[in-house]
Amino acid sequence: MSTTEEFITPEEPLIVRAEGGPRERGVQYGTAARERVLLSLEKYERVYARFAELSWDQAKDLAVTFVPAILAFDERYLTEMEGIAQGAGVAFEDILALNLRTEILFSGKARKIAAAAALPGECTAFCDLRGAEPIVGQNWDWIPFSHQTIVVLETAPERGPRWVSVVEAGLLAKFGMNSAGVTVLTNALVSSLDVGAPGMPYHLLLRGLLEADSIEAAEQVLRAAPRSSSANYLLVGDGRAVDAETRPGAAGDISWLPVGQGEYLIHANHFISQDSAFPSTAADHGPRVMPDTLFRRERATGLAELMPQPSVAGWHEVLSDHENFPDALCCHPNPKEHELEQGSTVASAVIEPTKRLMHLVLGHPCSVPRVTYDYGQFFDGR
Repeated sequence: MSTTEEFITPEEPLIVRAEGGPRERGVQYGTAARERVLLSLEKYERVYARFAELSWDQAKDLAVTFVPAILAFDERYLTEMEGIAQGAGVAFEDILALNLRTEILFSGKARKIAAAAALPGECTAFCDLRGAEPIVGQNWDWIPFSHQTIVVLETAPERGPRWVSVVEAGLLAKFGMNSAGVTVLTNALVSSLDVGAPGMPYHLLLRGLLEADSIEAAEQVLRAAPRSSSANYLLVGDGRAVDAETRPGAAGDISWLPVGQGEYLIHANHFISQDSAFPSTAADHGPRVMPDTLFRRERATGLAELMPQPSVAGWHEVLSDHENFPDALCCHPNPKEHELEQGSTVASAVIEPTKRLMHLVLGHPCSVPRVTYDYGQFFDGR
């Protein structure tokens, strides 16, 4: 066991604005976030060794087997990762291995579930359509070193919507929103079907969703190519919301949960759909891999029911809750656990998509001030 790993939450976040073509944007991103990319590589070498029993060279070799699937989906993602590597002064395979962290970690975790140590819970996401306008958001919980590697990535591509995403340095995307009105929230899932077969990786699909110009286009992104990993995608836009619980596979391996007007949905790191599309022979490993997932969803649901009127402040309070501390909605490192098994809320966002506002905390929402980012002008190209 070790004590909590020290981390730094910067007073000012690292905001990287990248413009132009894929390679150009990648170089800008890699250059601006170079120190954090290098730290990500250093830390994930340890994480992969502990949880997947892979050396860094083995992780890179595994990542390369996904190149054909990525190439078939959108070769620009490979070009952009080459640019990130160039800007950060590392190898392309290093950046690729970072972007496949879910495929490397969770597939190995599923195969060795009985003997493996617990990973930190990843996310608690919500979508609330009970008010006049949607309020959505999530906490992202992960290993404490991520406090040092977080980046707010603002992107203005040559074509398609502009978008913003809160990411780990070197990754192409995580949760965020775009100028077409599409907001993407997410949760890692893991099932017995996650065996590491090459397909489109989780974090690259998140990029594809952020590039979608409508919620229908976002849905098609998830149907368009074989997916490698289980994952949950909560999509909001065009005046509606839908949750997609996906398993490795193609279009038929998705359970769709629409969120109607006057309703809300909360999702953590386990499957909640009763859809018959989920194979009876498959097992949901989420509650075993991330044992706090059931509590987080139940607690957030109870607090949402008590909220008299949906509001940014109300959801901030939900995401700041400490019931079951330290494994709470606002998660804090447990010094009794190994440093790589500790969880910590790295980022917390409450988003008002219609107003193009992201109320963001980089760190624990219970103590770090929430900053409001107005993306109206950026999304309008000004």
